[in-house]
Amino acid sequence: MIAHFKLAAQPPLPVPAAEDYARVALNASRRGWPGVTEYRDIPFGAGDWQRFDLFTPTGGKDMDLMIFFHGGGWTNGYKEWCGFMAPALAAHGVALAAPTYRLAPGVRYPTFLEDALDAIAAIAAQARTYGGNPRRLFLAGHSAGGHVAALAGLRSDLWARHGIAPDTIKGCLPVSGILDLHHPNPPQGSLEERVYSDVLADRQDDHDASPLNWLSPLRLPLFLSWGTKDTERVQRSNKAAMDAVSGAAHRCWFRSYDQDHFGTHLMLRDPAHDWYHIFNIMRKDTL
Repeated sequence: MIAHFKLAAQPPLPVPAAEDYARVALNASRRGWPGVTEYRDIPFGAGDWQRFDLFTPTGGKDMDLMIFFHGGGWTNGYKEWCGFMAPALAAHGVALAAPTYRLAPGVRYPTFLEDALDAIAAIAAQARTYGGNPRRLFLAGHSAGGHVAALAGLRSDLWARHGIAPDTIKGCLPVSGILDLHHPNPPQGSLEERVYSDVLADRQDDHDASPLNWLSPLRLPLFLSWGTKDTERVQRSNKAAMDAVSGAAHRCWFRSYDQDHFGTHLMLRDPAHDWYHIFNIMRKDTL
């Protein structure tokens, strides 16, 4: 779509709003920024999908590191949609890592979760090389990437199997994350139906694949955000998650912003946005 990137072909995005978002995100992510050092396509394995982009505040040391997973309904998406957050995070002294993961329907759940966990482990292992602190990782993502981030953060029972130390991940911040995949009678042609036909290996996986079902006990700080004009499924699942963790021992934050589903990600171009304010509170709480 943009010549600066070498992007593998993917199916068409389902709606014009998604195409518009992809165009804006890619365009905003393709150029360098003062004070940001870029490292593109760092391998974390042998596969073509096993790559991450890393953006660090120039000269930074022992930095907190945000790992941000792209969205795209589990069937689309590029890590190159995420680079525009780099200057905003650098302004707060934080490095950004944007990994890839394999997409449906070529693979089914839990493959993309396993890829995400492998990426987290590899980024932690290489963090010192680039000035990052391997014990100060925060997981985030947008839309389906928010789902991936939430599931990776909440499934601490899987961390050791993938080489992730128990004190590595300090918080999770899904943006417009799809937190509930259980829809027993999905409307024909809907994303809910596509979850069963294209994303899950078995219909019964909708329980284990839903972050909503892994919130108790909550073992790390959580910041849920979504848009007031977001999709119904996103708003419903985030509000259900908010209710589920109302008595959690760990601190949790919840924000709805005056944005649609794609605006909740693009708003993060602004380093002064409230989302970064909450993130910084989380960072201080976890020191």
